Amino acid sequence: MLLTMESKTAAAHKLEQLIAQGRAKAGEVIDHVMNNQPADRLQSGATLSFDAGDGHGVHVSFGDSEAGTIRLKLHRHAVQQMAQTTDLPIKFIDGLLTTPETWAKELLAHNLSTMFGNRFRKQRYLLRSVQGEVRGFLSDRYRRLDSRPIIEAFATEVQRKGALPYAGYVTDTKVAIQAIMPEVYEPVPGELVAYGLSLENSDFGNGALSVRAYLLRIWCSNLAITQEEMRQVHLGRRLDESMIYSQRTYELDAETTVSALRDVIGTQLNAEALHNRMDSIRQANETAIDPSAAKETLKKVLLKSETDEVIEAYNSPDTYNLPAGNTNWRLSNAISWVAGKTEDAERKLELMKIAGDVLPKPRSTAAEPTAKAA
Repeated sequence: MLLTMESKTAAAHKLEQLIAQGRAKAGEVIDHVMNNQPADRLQSGATLSFDAGDGHGVHVSFGDSEAGTIRLKLHRHAVQQMAQTTDLPIKFIDGLLTTPETWAKELLAHNLSTMFGNRFRKQRYLLRSVQGEVRGFLSDRYRRLDSRPIIEAFATEVQRKGALPYAGYVTDTKVAIQAIMPEVYEPVPGELVAYGLSLENSDFGNGALSVRAYLLRIWCSNLAITQEEMRQVHLGRRLDESMIYSQRTYELDAETTVSALRDVIGTQLNAEALHNRMDSIRQANETAIDPSAAKETLKKVLLKSETDEVIEAYNSPDTYNLPAGNTNWRLSNAISWVAGKTEDAERKLELMKIAGDVLPKPRSTAAEPTAKAA
């Protein structure tokens, strides 16, 4: 049954409220990126030494021609990257890192000092730090992308196309910002949704620069992030001591990325893309889903507790937080609903992507740019 004009007006008001509430989060992401530019240092394994940091985490030290000896705390993400680099068992390393006793940190520091001081002494690494903490321990081929012009271009371009910054997420190693079209659509009778774009990036090797479209079911704020429209991997030419500080090279790379980003935004925030997204919802709403088969599929991408929660919601009589019917659209919303209750920001984003992945893929727009770059 089609909704009344009063219901649509109420949905538009709800969308306005969601945008107002989310605007502050989007602003926090922009402020964070602008005020937390990573400091980069290129070091060989032989120059690195590690210590237990008085029992409070592990620190890395190395020499600097201007500042003398620099000593920085290691973020858990950077230590896990070190484990991958050295083939040390990640479960073993992570266990030491999370054990509160001092001996565990001392053993971890000893392992890292031994590996980098011997087997990996000649290899070079890019250390990216913020506020005295190394959050990225990366290859010397890591392609640095300046997040500041990228975030600024995203915020500016989506608004030029009529969208508004809607929400954002900040973790120690990743940021995401979302923009939304301030309009209500009804692709299926009784189902009111909004449409927007989500940008995600990590300056510390925790994922590529990525732009995805998303669909927001307005009444319950269930959000599904669909397939990638742009992906730029942080991999480039091998760095040398002069290149790492070459501001011009850095700026040119950012300009190329910003240009590709604007193309993608223009392609995705237009009438054809919107029509295709609404078609995908209609198709999802017409596709029947068997709960047993869905559970087996979800086991491959969700934790057991998440799978159980999604299936419980899917099988429930709830038709407010979830669409009615045993459909693909309801399953996607069941995943989104669980995502909305997840406190960990990074896991929340992953669940939103999974909710988008189960939806039918929309037809490609005619002039969609190829924005994938290595």
